Amino acid sequence: MAVPQFKISKLLTVSDITTKVMLPAEILVYIPISLTKHFVDLQVVDSTKQAWTLRYYTRPNGNRAIPVFTAGWLQFVRAKGVRVGDKLILSGHQVRDDSNGEVQMVFGIQVTRSSNVTYQGEPVYLDVENFL
Repeated sequence: MAVPQFKISKLLTVSDITTKVMLPAEILVYIPISLTKHFVDLQVVDSTKQAWTLRYYTRPNGNRAIPVFTAGWLQFVRAKGVRVGDKLILSGHQVRDDSNGEVQMVFGIQVTRSSNVTYQGEPVYLDVENFL
């Protein structure tokens, strides 16, 4: 079964940038976790084409699955200078491997920050790379 393209975002909180980031539950539709294994090390690519390995995890018990990024997340936060109020954008799209024709999912990660620029009265968000 093919996984559809997706783009999910959230505004980051203090706990998101100091411990682990709680992801919107809707992401489980696009990146499901096995019933026998409660995490997967996900390769994500940022806006500069740098690859990051983030542990995508959900609790093994309980009635609510709350996906989070744990291992690798704080390194990403520090490297990008991520702050409270920044917007995390996760995306995924399918790519066909030219060598074997197989379709695989490629995951993207971007963090944007509100700038002093507005458009139609709304703040314009820019990639945090522009603030480094």
